[in-house]
Amino acid sequence: MGRGLSLSFDLDGTLTDLAFVDGVWNEGLPALVADSFGIGREEAVRLCMDAYRSEGDASIKWYQLHHWLDHFGLGHVDGEDLISGFIPRIRAFDDGLRAVRSLRDLGYPLVLFSNAPRQFLDKEVEHCGLEAFFDRTISLPDDWGTVKSHADAFVRLSELMGTRVVHVGDHVRFDYEVPRSAGLLAYHLWRGRGPRLEDSLTSLDHFVDRIVRAQSQS
Repeated sequence: MGRGLSLSFDLDGTLTDLAFVDGVWNEGLPALVADSFGIGREEAVRLCMDAYRSEGDASIKWYQLHHWLDHFGLGHVDGEDLISGFIPRIRAFDDGLRAVRSLRDLGYPLVLFSNAPRQFLDKEVEHCGLEAFFDRTISLPDDWGTVKSHADAFVRLSELMGTRVVHVGDHVRFDYEVPRSAGLLAYHLWRGRGPRLEDSLTSLDHFVDRIVRAQSQS
């Protein structure tokens, strides 16, 4: 059934919840900043959040742990040690696992298309057993030197897959507006945080239904 159509999934907030990555950025790094600067944890959190907002999530630097360690004078810290403390928080959404399993069984080529650097992405994929379902896993910052704020990334994805591509993810701009501007069909997944669109999906089960229904009518 999957002939002529490839399916692209975001990772964080789409297939996996945010407890792992939020732990690193909102707890782990601020704790290091607090210790290094001799300030309280709340002040360190504010300092980090202000820095993140100033950079903005359209920038590749926003996703790079080594950039932030250097930014805060913590270049001597091993990022792997920081990340490893939060690995137990990695969790896949049940509907995400059902979706990739069902779509894989139906013969669709699947690609994981994420702004997460490899040092995050690979741990999540391994911990959740996602590698069995995907033909490709792409870390845009590390593999392509870009992020999903650029429509060219989705154009390149379409060329790579050699088929029509449908993308799904939880970020309105990066997973819905940008891929659509590049000519892809895209679905926004709303998981109870951030803006919700009129046509947002609330479960990846609904994404499977949309794909199967569209293919049966084509």
